[in-house]
Amino acid sequence: KSLSNRILLLSALSSGTTRVTNLLASDDTSYMLSALRQLGVRLRMLSDTECEVEGVGGPIPVPDGVQLLNLGNAGTAMRPLAAA
Repeated sequence: KSLSNRILLLSALSSGTTRVTNLLASDDTSYMLSALRQLGVRLRMLSDTECEVEGVGGPIPVPDGVQLLNLGNAGTAMRPLAAA
């Protein structure tokens, strides 16, 4: 789950479209996907274990009105998002 969340975040920070394969289907990964969507990152699930991420080309801008990201107990999502 840690590797899946790291590649999702790095894909979101990069420029262009990244195709991510072999994502782990887990609660932590689901929380990361949801948080990135809430922050305005475009994601398209191609299957349960594959998605395309449209990178923002730098720091992820926080849209107006976003006050709370529900990350459950997903430390592998919370720590990298807080650092980004």
